[in-house]
Parts: sequence; structure tokens; C-alpha cells
Amino acid sequence: MTGEPLAAWHDFCGDFKKVGAKITVSASVNINSTSLRGQVKSVARRYMQEARPAIARSGFEEELKHLDEHFTRLYELADGLNAAVSYKWRINSIKKALPKITSRLELDVASGDDNPAQSGLEIQIIETLTSLVPKAALSYQQAIRDLADGTRHSYRGPAAELREVLREVLDHQAPDTEVVKSDGYRPEKDQHGKDRPKPTMKQQVRFILKARGQGSSTTELPERAVEAVDALVGGLARSVYNFGSVVTHVAGERQAVVNLKRYVEVVLTHLLEL
Repeated sequence: MTGEPLAAWHDFCGDFKKVGAKITVSASVNINSTSLRGQVKSVARRYMQEARPAIARSGFEEELKHLDEHFTRLYELADGLNAAVSYKWRINSIKKALPKITSRLELDVASGDDNPAQSGLEIQIIETLTSLVPKAALSYQQAIRDLADGTRHSYRGPAAELREVLREVLDHQAPDTEVVKSDGYRPEKDQHGKDRPKPTMKQQVRFILKARGQGSSTTELPERAVEAVDALVGGLARSVYNFGSVVTHVAGERQAVVNLKRYVEVVLTHLLEL
């Protein structure tokens, strides 16, 4: 999937969430507003005409079946005066499905060419982090600026910033004390022997998504992405020995951090429900 369809998917998700938020906060028994019903029909139509063809080309049979049903029903609901609770149930079901699709699309890009992540996703992440974990938002913005700086001699700085973004968000949403006392928690193999074993990032991701009622199939992608983040950060520390010249080293290091950024964004897509 190219960068352009991916950007369009992010734009669609942003529009859907704006409309969904208006429905969610509505205290009315029925959704009677002609304007709001028109917005619901518009976003449902956009799914059918734009977003669906984009993800259909990438192969999401089960996800499409799920979204088709809910968006079709939303369109039908908006065609008359219907209960707000009917809208809210459909909207919540769609919201739970979006992160899995988005993260798979991002992983496809991460394993493909060198195009930078799309600004639509970056903006969503910055806005969400600014309200949730401001320090992480600053680190993320700094990493973006550093990656855009072609004069750098090292990219380990933005790598550290990106990992810190992930760590800040995980610690905010899954404090160590809460993860350790949760049902089913067990220290990782290499954590035995420590006085107070700290949960791994993978365990924190699992704790957050499980608390939201999401199953193992949903947690698999972000957990894999977290493992990739750890592997890339560790690899950067050793990378100087793997390149024959400084020029080649810097280019290879930047590419590794570009990939690191994409994997961090895959996890954030789930954690921030983007």
C-alpha cells in the first residue's frame, strides 16, 4: 500500500472519530438533528466509496465484513429518526476495529520503501499526546525534526526520543504497580531474580488492550511492534561495527530510526485508539 492511500485512511479515521464523538456525547434519546444525521451519512458514504476500496486491496476480509455491516446500518439509521443508543453501539464497534487495520497498514509501509510516515498520522499523534502526555508529545516532535535534518552525523538521539515516547505513554496507561498485580501477570524469563521485576513494554501493551476487552488477536500486532522497537534500539547501539564507512553508517542508522518511528506509531495507533 502506498503512502497516499495510507494518508487517506488516516484522514477518514479522523473524520469518523469527530462524527462519532458528537454522537457519543449526545444526551438525546433520538438523533433528530438533520445536520448531524447528514454527517453520519457522509462519513458512511466516504467509507463505502473511498476507505473501503483502499483496504480491500490490502486484504482485510474479516474486517471488511465487520465494517460493512456497521457502516451500512449507520447510514440506514441516519436516514430516519432513530435512537442514539443504536448509533453509539455501532460507533463503538467500529472504533474497536480501526486500530487493528491501521497498524497492519503501517506495518506494511514499515517493511516497504523509505517514504516517511504521513503527516496526517503525525498530527493525530501530536494532538492526542499533547492532551494526554505532553512530555511525550515534545519528544515525538523532536524526533520528527531530527529525522528531517539531513546534516546530522548520528540518529541515536531521535531513536532515544522515540523509545521514550512509547515508554511515557505505556507508563501513563499501565503503571508498573497495576500491571504486576493484574490477573495472569508473570515476570518474563530474564526478569527472575530481581527484587522488583519491572513489566516489559510488551506486558504493558497486553495489560492496556486486555483492560479494554480486546482479545489476543488484537494485541498480537502491537506486541510484535514493541519487540521490533527493542530490537532496533539495541541494534543501533551495535550498528557502528556493521558499516564500513561513516557515510554508510549514518545512512543506515537513519533508515533504522525511520523504521523505528513506524513501529512506535503502530503501537501508538492502538494505545491512543487512533
